[in-house]
Amino acid sequence: MAFMFSPLFQYLHNLSSLSIPHYLLILTLTSLSLVFVFPHTITTRTRSSNPTLSLPPSPPALPLLGHLHRLSSLPHRSLKNLSSLYGPIMYLRLGSIPAVILSSAAAVEESIRFHDTALSSRPQVAAADILMYGSTDVAFSPYGEYWRQTRRICVSHLLSAKMVQLFGVIREQEVSELVGKICSVSSSSGDVGVNLSRMLYKLTNDIVCRAALGFKLSDDGSSKARSLLRDFIIYLGTTLVGEHMPCLGWLDWLTGIKKRIRKTAEGLDSFFESVIEEHVKAKRYGLEDGKYGDQMKERDLVDILLSIQENSDEIGVSLSRNNIKAILLDMFSAGTDTVSTIIEWTMAELIKNPQEMKRVQDEVRSVVNTAGKLTEELVEKMAYLNAAIKETFRLHPPVALLVPRESTKDINLMGYHIPSGTRFIINAWAIGRDENTWERADEFMPERFLGSDVDYNGQHFGLIPFGVGRRTCPGIGFAMATASFALASLLHQFDWDMPNVMKGKPLDMSELNGITIHKKLNLILEARPYSI
Repeated sequence: MAFMFSPLFQYLHNLSSLSIPHYLLILTLTSLSLVFVFPHTITTRTRSSNPTLSLPPSPPALPLLGHLHRLSSLPHRSLKNLSSLYGPIMYLRLGSIPAVILSSAAAVEESIRFHDTALSSRPQVAAADILMYGSTDVAFSPYGEYWRQTRRICVSHLLSAKMVQLFGVIREQEVSELVGKICSVSSSSGDVGVNLSRMLYKLTNDIVCRAALGFKLSDDGSSKARSLLRDFIIYLGTTLVGEHMPCLGWLDWLTGIKKRIRKTAEGLDSFFESVIEEHVKAKRYGLEDGKYGDQMKERDLVDILLSIQENSDEIGVSLSRNNIKAILLDMFSAGTDTVSTIIEWTMAELIKNPQEMKRVQDEVRSVVNTAGKLTEELVEKMAYLNAAIKETFRLHPPVALLVPRESTKDINLMGYHIPSGTRFIINAWAIGRDENTWERADEFMPERFLGSDVDYNGQHFGLIPFGVGRRTCPGIGFAMATASFALASLLHQFDWDMPNVMKGKPLDMSELNGITIHKKLNLILEARPYSI
């Protein structure tokens, strides 16, 4: 799961939508706030500069802003540049928030091996509190008994290997539908090409909807729900100005960002409430998998969560209706945007590297043609395809800056003293491109993973797209089953190229910051059906 923390850019974006009189009023009030707060900021900074404490290296800071002015619209790149000057462990002040940035595998390894428990909590995030019922989901909830219980629910009941396998039918059906849609669009698109980015987002959204809710939003005309879920993904990655600069918190109300977040939360609450009520009426859920025989195959995540709620005494976990909604929202935030993004970046890298594209397609087609049909079991045997996915994770982790942690006690890390209450941000994007860990770090070289035991499950600190330690994402199996099977199908069924109108031009690999790091421009490709 990703996390965007560039409030100044969000603030400027909000300002740009206002009329000129409102814009001038806000600038005037902001200036007055700076005047009244400036002396307090200087005093606070002086008082906190304890010479007996050895904090990590830090760039010069400004009053009030701290180091916020050093962040560009792509914070993961700004932080990597700063780390090249100040080291793999760096102290920043993000407005009023003290933060430590980790930008190397060694720094992450030491923090997890010796301080994982002390660094397993989450800071309070206003948007997550509003959208996730007071952060009662798995990703944003603070470390404690509730988090342990909800994570156990995800690992043992919702996203277990058995459940991932049961949802294989859904993945196969939806990927087959995607292939058919590409065939239809490519035959009529001429030189325009296929907008693969949009199709991949719909694919992952449909799979998550069917697995979680039992139906696709596109099936029942729920365009409003689809829009709400898109807004949810955007707002979940938005840090409000007031979080970093409390004296300017009124800007979040004046610009309307808080109101829009609350409106989205209310709309989603109403939608999920109606879905849960329908499931209660259908009464398809039971504690034991075999209780309803073949109906087990029809159970979705709502059914399972209601089963846990109904049998809370036996299972030892108590869930409220709001807890169920928060956990379901986690499934959408982690299973839709991030999965479609990794497929998109992998296809983009393969288009940029034709020799790698040929090698992976030759492998996929050889395996499928021998077996006669593509299955998820076969995908696991495709060494070069899986190496290409790992290499894409290294270069383009969907979560460039992992969801921040917060220290719950003072720790000593790499010779530095870090006070309790410090925010920890792991720059997974920088770690994947660290030349001290990876040879030719900026090049797409899937072969580096052939015969290697390096994986993305959080055990190898140089490749951590799903997080690391206690906070590793519990949905790795579900996400990778979707991404790898979809990629194998696309590479088996079609020959891919740039559309005629774009041939001869380099593929634009610019990034767009958000809860996940997308390509800035949609990936539009020419798809020609493959025949033996």
